[in-house]
Amino acid sequence: MREKFNLNNVSIKNKLFIITTGLLIAFSLFIYLVLYTLLPSYYHKYKINNLNESISYLVKNCEKNDTDYLKEELYFLSKKHNLSIILKTSSGKIVYGKNEFIFNEYRRYILKDILSKEYKINLAIYTNDSINPYILEIIMPLQPIDEATDVISKLMPIILFIAIIIGGIGAYIYSNVVTKPLIKIIERERELENKRKDFVATISHELKTPITIISGQVEGMIYNIGKFKDRDTYLKKSYEVIQELKDLVDEMVEVSKSEILINELRLSNVNFTQMIYKLVERQSFLIEQKNIHKKLDLLDDVYINCDVEKIEKAINNIINNAIKYTPNEESIIIRLFTTKKIKEKVILEIENTGVIIDEKYLGDVFEPFFRLEKSRNRKTGGSGLGLYLTSQILKSHNYTHKLKNKENSVVFTIEIKK
Repeated sequence: MREKFNLNNVSIKNKLFIITTGLLIAFSLFIYLVLYTLLPSYYHKYKINNLNESISYLVKNCEKNDTDYLKEELYFLSKKHNLSIILKTSSGKIVYGKNEFIFNEYRRYILKDILSKEYKINLAIYTNDSINPYILEIIMPLQPIDEATDVISKLMPIILFIAIIIGGIGAYIYSNVVTKPLIKIIERERELENKRKDFVATISHELKTPITIISGQVEGMIYNIGKFKDRDTYLKKSYEVIQELKDLVDEMVEVSKSEILINELRLSNVNFTQMIYKLVERQSFLIEQKNIHKKLDLLDDVYINCDVEKIEKAINNIINNAIKYTPNEESIIIRLFTTKKIKEKVILEIENTGVIIDEKYLGDVFEPFFRLEKSRNRKTGGSGLGLYLTSQILKSHNYTHKLKNKENSVVFTIEIKK
């Protein structure tokens, strides 16, 4: 059975195309119908008003001029308005328009059913060389106007076809060019909304586990059940879980602030080389504790424009993460350089050896709460928000970043356009 068409199931782009095409075609047909309906009556009035104005001007000027002037003006008037004109004396003698007189006498046989489709004027007109007035008879045919309307009606299929073509082209341009930014904004908002829902769901799960642990331990201590009689031990464990929960909440608050204030950066020009030296020194205790070899290959006095506090947090997270996952007696290599082709681009690479990341997880490490350590122990795997927060900070600065494997190492790369 054929599925019934539903506009609600169509993509935004196609929906805009369909609606816009329909509106443009409807608008074209509306204009056509208006022209078809109103053009004849409007054009009749226009021709008649125009003729009456010309006649009024002629009558006024002929009083100051002779009959020859009148004949000359009638000639030009007949050509301009396609008129049949007869000029007679008061006694009935034709002064101008012999052929028009013959036509006037026999037009009822020639035209038959179109006699009603003509405009007639009969009036007296004076000149300065005649005592008695002349009688002016004018006939203006209106049939050509009606014929034009018939032609318009016969052109209807062609007009409709052109309207469809123009409507389709206009709708395509509108849906692909004009509304492209709007569609991107809508799709981005949908994506962000889905991420917010996932984030809230994950937060609920992450908070539920430590709260359950604390609740169970405290309840056991209250009722002196089994091993929980050793209150000193389990109070200490509950405290440790509370501290982990506090750290998790702090990181979530930091993530929320980062997302809300993503465009509120306090930019300044900073010596990036000195910042990295300072951040490595800050981690020296952890490096020495695991007997990790460090190698710094940093270009001197590289300056970048950034929010110092946020970039320090991001770089510190990356270095700390590298130390955390580097096995004992392996190496951390940090390189800072500019590209040979584009000196305006600064590259920072942080490499830790002795470990690689499964290729299927490389695209997930920047997702909130993702941890490579599957036991989800925060002492070894953290909260899973560090790299997510780092990614948000780097994106807010328009710095590109990526994580890749080498033969026996993982490299975090940041590209900065100065």
